[in-house]
Amino acid sequence: MDDVSSDWFDRADRSLLSGIDLSRIGHVLDLDQYKIAEIREKGASSFISHIFYNKGLYRVRSKGSGLILTDLAVFIEKVGAATYEGLVSELGEDCVDKRLWKDVPAGDVIFFYSLRREDDFVKSGGSDDLIEV
Repeated sequence: MDDVSSDWFDRADRSLLSGIDLSRIGHVLDLDQYKIAEIREKGASSFISHIFYNKGLYRVRSKGSGLILTDLAVFIEKVGAATYEGLVSELGEDCVDKRLWKDVPAGDVIFFYSLRREDDFVKSGGSDDLIEV
């Protein structure tokens, strides 16, 4: 799997953002309730999508309700990409779920993300847990 991430957002940049209000984060990542629960519980998760997201900081919107959580931010640390054919040649056809590529044109890549809960420099946007958009 190829790593398509960059290191533009390093520790020095993070110190400049200390205590940024969650409502000021412009990027939003849609996650289901199970992924949200996993990130809250474990502090990290993986994510697979046919959509490309840049490495960086994101607010979280619940896919089920369409509401943005005001007490959770995630950081995409690593991004990888692979084609169906590439994964089949590496892992074998039995190990690759073809359904992941249903929204991807033949020969195109799907993206794999490493997410972690961001607790260091994000403060909650308020006492309400959800923002309706």
